[in-house]
Amino acid sequence: MRVLHILEATGGGTARHVADLCLGLVGRGLEVHLAYSSLRMDDIFRKALPVLEKAGIQCYELSMRRAPHPGDIKALSLLNSYITQQKGFDIVHGHSSKAGGIARLLGLWNKVSVVYTPHAFVTLAPSLGGLERLVYGLMERILAYRTDALIAVSKDELAEAHRLGYRSRKTHLIPNGIKLEHDVEGTKGGIRASLSLKQDELVVGFVGRFSQQKSPHLLLEAFAKVASCFPLARLVMVGDGVLKQSLLARADELGLIDRVIWPGFMDGRLAMRAFDVFVLPSNYEGFPYVLLEAMAEGLPVVSTRVGGSEEAIANGENGFIVPVGNVQALSESICKLLEDAEMRRRFGQKSLERVQAFSVDNMVDSTIALYKQLVA
Repeated sequence: MRVLHILEATGGGTARHVADLCLGLVGRGLEVHLAYSSLRMDDIFRKALPVLEKAGIQCYELSMRRAPHPGDIKALSLLNSYITQQKGFDIVHGHSSKAGGIARLLGLWNKVSVVYTPHAFVTLAPSLGGLERLVYGLMERILAYRTDALIAVSKDELAEAHRLGYRSRKTHLIPNGIKLEHDVEGTKGGIRASLSLKQDELVVGFVGRFSQQKSPHLLLEAFAKVASCFPLARLVMVGDGVLKQSLLARADELGLIDRVIWPGFMDGRLAMRAFDVFVLPSNYEGFPYVLLEAMAEGLPVVSTRVGGSEEAIANGENGFIVPVGNVQALSESICKLLEDAEMRRRFGQKSLERVQAFSVDNMVDSTIALYKQLVA
């Protein structure tokens, strides 16, 4: 079977998903090609490219922008020519909105089955304006007719697909999966020392982009309440992004300059080994990888109610789920965990048990089963 994956969003969880999926597919004997844009590439995907190529995945770079752009016509033309030069594919699989749109347009001119994975519909964003929501929703409804199969990574995303007009027979729930074992060495004590954290401090951690979607400001506000009750509590904000300066300014206003650490980009799972509690304060998600990674590191988790949270977290067993945007509920849940070491231990053990269902092998096997169904 020959598969072409298309990816514009070469950063964050979507890029991780595509890299892991492509490696799993080629490892099971499929011929895999990956067309990608480097315009938004992060270090994780940049380091993954040589690994993908060494595994036998044929990588093709071209420019694609996140927002609609005249260059989309050129990208579409180049990809159509690439398909012709490669003498066709059985499956074209587009990831996120831009690549997903291009993949479905390619299906107009090529005899190929088209698969689309949204990785969080933009229509799930609470901040989206009424007109924008209408336009994006209309585009999805039109493109739904050109989609042979849609893969939703969470139940929330599946429900949104149905709301947008995708028929049930075309939609498939395949949750994200991770490599359960992480081969990067590093002990809790060593990582804490590298971050200038003391061994007796209570560490609350975040890993992700500093963007409106991830809502890091919510965690900062919640931690201000936590810090007043727990003198040994520290907050580690791993990542970077457009909100960095406003976050620093707000931390200063809240009197948290000495209580918050900003290490920038680093291996997320390595950083998590220094944490006592992991927090995901997002406004919306498909199914965030960091949630699964925190669980694989044996951490109790606190998350807003976003896509994937209810699959990953058994509320009150391995973490807590709170309403989106609720500072008080977020701070109270963090406090519950910080004040009870036995609860943290128990929840962390439960996280390790629950994450076993979300392996990359399960994700790859389910995807191959869908591909076979489409080409049968």
